Amino acid sequence: MKPFSSLKATAGYPYLLLARATSSIILWVDFTLIFSNLSYFWHASASTIGIASALYGLPGLLLGPFFGRFADTHHPLSVLRSSYVCRGVTSLLLMFAPNQFVFVLFVFLKGLSNLGAMPAEQILVRSMLTPSQLVDNARWMTTIDQLVKIAAPLLGAVMASLYEPVAGFGLSATLSVAGIVFLLLLQRAHPFESAVSGPRKSPRLGALAGLLRTHAGFRHAFIASLVQTAVLGLYDPLLALFLRAQGFPAATFGAIVSCTAAGGIAGAMLFKRAFSSGNTTRVLAIGLIGFGVTVFVPGTFAALHVPVSKYVLFASWLANGACYGVTAMSFGVVLQAASPVHALGTISSTARSVQLAALVLGPLIGSNAARWITIPMVFIVSGILAVLAGLLLCASPTSSRSALEAETR
Repeated sequence: MKPFSSLKATAGYPYLLLARATSSIILWVDFTLIFSNLSYFWHASASTIGIASALYGLPGLLLGPFFGRFADTHHPLSVLRSSYVCRGVTSLLLMFAPNQFVFVLFVFLKGLSNLGAMPAEQILVRSMLTPSQLVDNARWMTTIDQLVKIAAPLLGAVMASLYEPVAGFGLSATLSVAGIVFLLLLQRAHPFESAVSGPRKSPRLGALAGLLRTHAGFRHAFIASLVQTAVLGLYDPLLALFLRAQGFPAATFGAIVSCTAAGGIAGAMLFKRAFSSGNTTRVLAIGLIGFGVTVFVPGTFAALHVPVSKYVLFASWLANGACYGVTAMSFGVVLQAASPVHALGTISSTARSVQLAALVLGPLIGSNAARWITIPMVFIVSGILAVLAGLLLCASPTSSRSALEAETR
């Protein structure tokens, strides 16, 4: 991935990349530590863990747009810095929680503390980069996220096993301090314009709906991303059960998770060539169809009782991760380029809340459907839904190259 030189030439960009990597590590380490501590340190019941999971995710689902609007009306560096401070404080609170009930309350505060980071990062990227740099930025951000996805849970597990499980939150708090340092270096290196640092117009919370009505390219990208997220929610929680039913050992699940992350990195490497080879809607459609096929094929083999090598599954989920990454990166680039500057935080956070709703509903629908039509059939139906959505996108009327696409190439 060689085009980093153009991004590196942007004053302060390496510090933004380091801050993003730090933020991603904090999220994954916290996620690993919260639920491992509830299980192994606090010996919490299944219902308590379920409540903690809901409290951790609900703030993003319900309050995300409001935090996005806050980021739109304040300096993004200040919002991001406050997020790091709050994440560091909540990590220390979790570390010293006196009992599991207080721990669960602090889990809710931890979920709240995460909300300001994403919209603030989106605004910083938009203010620092030109439209033509957004594709390369998406590739690097995705590569970092996937590498962190592999390494951070292992890091959190190691930290938790060194002394007391809750001691791992000390790493999260330390990383929050590192994130603040990177932001200070970024502020020193990059001269932000007054449009970013001064008072900003307050956007409407319905800004996402307005953009969906008026911008066909964004509408296609949002639909593709939402369908992909919903399909993931349908089958992904059943993956471990699917593998067990096919006679694979427990280690196969972890290997497949690593394959999807490696596929995401491969997708990031191919993204610029794919994005510049045709119109954006076509790229979204191909990513969605490929994603659907990689879910449909294993489900079909299982339904027909055809034995499949684990290496075939590894290859399938490697392609799955690549296709998912291409669709997600395409949506990210279109979101950045199409959103009005004054409403980027609101739109990105609202879109994320809608995706979270799909991730919440998907497992409920998928698990109930599996009781009636079997787990392999859930995979088959999920794959068909993604393929059909991709074919519909292919058939949608689009210009050969829009002004948005021309800007980002």
